[in-house]
Amino acid sequence: MLLSLIPLYLIDICGSLAMLVLSILCMQQAVKLYFRDRENALSTYILWLTSALFSFCLIRPVGHFVKYYLLFTDRAAIWQKIAPVAGSLITVTFIVIFASTLFFGSMLVIMNRMIRDRKKVEETSSQLLELNKDIESVVSDRTRAELALQLAHEIRNPVMVISGLLQRMTCKQEDRERNSRYRDTVLGQTTKLEAIVNRFEELQNGGDDHFSAIEINELTRDSVAIIQAEAELKGISISFSPAEKTLFCRGDARYLKVALLHILRNALESCSAGDSIRVETKQVPSGASITITDDGPGIPPEVLEHIFEPFYSTKEGSTGLGLPYVRQIIREHRGEITIESTFGQGCTVTIILPTHLSELQRDRKASSH
Repeated sequence: MLLSLIPLYLIDICGSLAMLVLSILCMQQAVKLYFRDRENALSTYILWLTSALFSFCLIRPVGHFVKYYLLFTDRAAIWQKIAPVAGSLITVTFIVIFASTLFFGSMLVIMNRMIRDRKKVEETSSQLLELNKDIESVVSDRTRAELALQLAHEIRNPVMVISGLLQRMTCKQEDRERNSRYRDTVLGQTTKLEAIVNRFEELQNGGDDHFSAIEINELTRDSVAIIQAEAELKGISISFSPAEKTLFCRGDARYLKVALLHILRNALESCSAGDSIRVETKQVPSGASITITDDGPGIPPEVLEHIFEPFYSTKEGSTGLGLPYVRQIIREHRGEITIESTFGQGCTVTIILPTHLSELQRDRKASSH
């Protein structure tokens, strides 16, 4: 009866040897993959799994060889004593396999989230680059507009005086023929100056031509989404509560988004990990309200009274032009911006923009008077 089992024993021994050889080859491949890319979690998992399987393929043949040797030499009692040890080693090996698989499953979730966050950061960086260009464009446009308005103001009065005096001179009969050519030349030049002034004033007022209907909830939501990833990285929670109804205003969406992002970024910079930023839009009698409240340290009273002054800043390396330009953008949209803060208790920025409904109500009041 014992001789009839010899072929099975041979198959078992040969199979164990084959498993050992194959596991060694797999182990070599796993090590190569791991050292090729150590930061790859999948390569690490394959190395762990292959190591556990290699241990199993090593323990099992050794255990079987010892078992057969003891059985054929009539030492079965010894095998019965050491069999639990071999079984426990195999059990530990399978526990390592299961544990590494479960651990990798958790790691895979974390890796996928890191990939998504990295894509968000890349998208945010790209959007910030575009917004940087927008801010530079805004600064350039506003500088040209202010220069145009100042130049128009400085030129208009002298031009009007010169023109008026020359017109009075043309009414006099004395020396009219002798000086008519010169007066005509001067009058022509004043006409050109008037045209220059008008062109500069058109530059100041030309922004309204680019105004279009803007949905305030959507504009605010997009602005919050841009800094959402950065806020999460800093451990700052940011929430947005939109108005129940859609709120439309007329304006330049690019400039308004630049203004909102500047305020949101100021709030983000003033907050620490664990703080929160709350953004809310709602309808008010004068139009639409956008409120941004943060849990930062607040603004000292001596700083708050100068907050909208150009070139005034408490930040090192800052130009102090951010909030003044924000207020200019809001006012060019016929809106208002206010900042309320108690030092040590956070800050609240409120923007009021006229909506279609508020304009209609204002027109009705004007017509009733």
